[in-house]
Parts: sequence; C-alpha cells; structure tokens
Amino acid sequence: MKRFATAAAILLLVSAGCDQAKSRLDSVKGSPAAEKGEGAGAAPAAPADHTGDVEARLRRLEDNYAKYAEALDFLGKVYAQQKAQQQQQEAQEPDPTAVFAVGIADNVKLGMVEGPSTAMVTIVEAWDFA
Repeated sequence: MKRFATAAAILLLVSAGCDQAKSRLDSVKGSPAAEKGEGAGAAPAAPADHTGDVEARLRRLEDNYAKYAEALDFLGKVYAQQKAQQQQQEAQEPDPTAVFAVGIADNVKLGMVEGPSTAMVTIVEAWDFA
C-alpha cells in the first residue's frame, strides 16, 4: 500500500509539472528570423519543395545544381589557390621550436675566440664594418 501511495504521489507531481498553461510570452511577436531561430543578418532560406515524384524532385535538384555549377567551380578554385598559398607560406616560415647548428670551425681557426678551447661554451665574435 505504501508503494501505491508513493507511485501515486510521483504521478501527481509529474502530471502537475507537465502543465501546458499559456505563457505571457506566447503573445509576443518577434521578427520572422527570430521566430525561425536564424541569426542576425542571415539570409532567409527558401522553403524546400517536396512535391512531385522522385524523378521530378531529382530533376529539380539537377537543374538547381546546373544553375550554380559555374559559381561553385570558381569558389572551389579560389579555395584551392588560397589553401596552396597558405601552405607555401607556412613552408617558408621557420619552425619556432627548431634548433640550428652554426659552423664555427673557420672562426676558431682564425682566432676569433676568447678563452681556452676546452671551455663548455664557445663565444664567437664577429664584426661587420659596412
């Protein structure tokens, strides 16, 4: 009997929580874009035409694609060109984590160093009088 009372109480709470009372905001009218959930500045989408049989719908899709095929090809070429330029630029930039070795054998032979040759660090001095 206790379980029945608990189940009845839960059922009463659930049914009270699902009340579909009218809200004061239901009467407020917004812009059509806001009602559709579109962002500001978004172009309104044309409603899709789902009429006709499969052949007619396919024909409409193919006609629509043919109408925009040239523009889509142009956009594809521009995208590929920009992507290639970006990859070329990235290839020319040095890696910020790279470590470069500098050959100092010639400078050591010329005596452009100070200190013993057994030192842990070699400092190479160079001058450029332009």
